[in-house]
Amino acid sequence: MVNQKKDNNKKLYIATILIILLTILAGVLLGKKKEPLAPNAEDKEAVDAYINNNITLSLQSMEERDRMEYYVAIFLGYVEGGEYEKAYNLLYEDFKQNYFPTLESFEQYLPTIFSEMSNIEHENIERNGDIYVLWLSITDAVNGKPGEQKKMNIVIQEENYNDFAISFSVI
Repeated sequence: MVNQKKDNNKKLYIATILIILLTILAGVLLGKKKEPLAPNAEDKEAVDAYINNNITLSLQSMEERDRMEYYVAIFLGYVEGGEYEKAYNLLYEDFKQNYFPTLESFEQYLPTIFSEMSNIEHENIERNGDIYVLWLSITDAVNGKPGEQKKMNIVIQEENYNDFAISFSVI
């Protein structure tokens, strides 16, 4: 009877160990089958595509006005962040040729309208096909005085979600 009890204890012990090992193995195998939520950060093109896809999905769920204000915020973010070439690349080609044929001419113009930290008020928006016109009031958020607003129109041509060009009233 003692030997039978020892045999039963051994079997129970071995069964417990096998169950634990199988549970661990199943967890490892299931963990390996999960796909990553984002591509590997080392693959810049895949990361850029992933980010652009998420931005496009977000833009698709936005109202027109919100999308246009988002595009303006992207442009002004580049300007305020000193990323003038990125802002310049968002400009409509004919507008660039007529007003800012070089990046340097664009960079020289920017401080006359925008400060390092501009406060923007969106006053109105109108749409004509794929062209949107936004009326803005711009003030210097740091050094501005009450009543020192500059009025500007920004024109956005949206080809597709997150594919747009900007021009504006040169004041």
